[in-house]
Amino acid sequence: MDVVSKNKNRYLLRLDPGEELLSTIQDFCKDKNIKNAWLEGIGSSDLVVLAYYNLNKQEYLKNEYKERMEIMSILGNIAIKEGELFCHAHGVFGRPDMSTLGGHIVKCVVSATAEINLTTYSGPVERLKDEDTGLHLICS
Repeated sequence: MDVVSKNKNRYLLRLDPGEELLSTIQDFCKDKNIKNAWLEGIGSSDLVVLAYYNLNKQEYLKNEYKERMEIMSILGNIAIKEGELFCHAHGVFGRPDMSTLGGHIVKCVVSATAEINLTTYSGPVERLKDEDTGLHLICS
């Protein structure tokens, strides 16, 4: 991963082939002591694990896709969850036939590149478990 540009509270990051998106971003944030950020990105991947949260069962349904796809859009954030830095992201991925897949990103391995805009904010944000949904929601 390379920092292509930095401007005040923003980083433009380029991830390289074989890098896992979430862990690479989390490691970067740990290194820079970033505990609150918003991310967005584009690129390509050759392995993606996506999940859908079943609210009634309060569990994630996961699917793995081992195929080359365009990363059409990634949106997410960085916060503290159960005392650890956590990268939460959703994505839309495009197939060669122009169909798309989308969901909560569990894993995303970069194939050619990923370009990530990371906007940082002051102070940590924490995710606390909400008993009604079973989700760890960001809190003030």
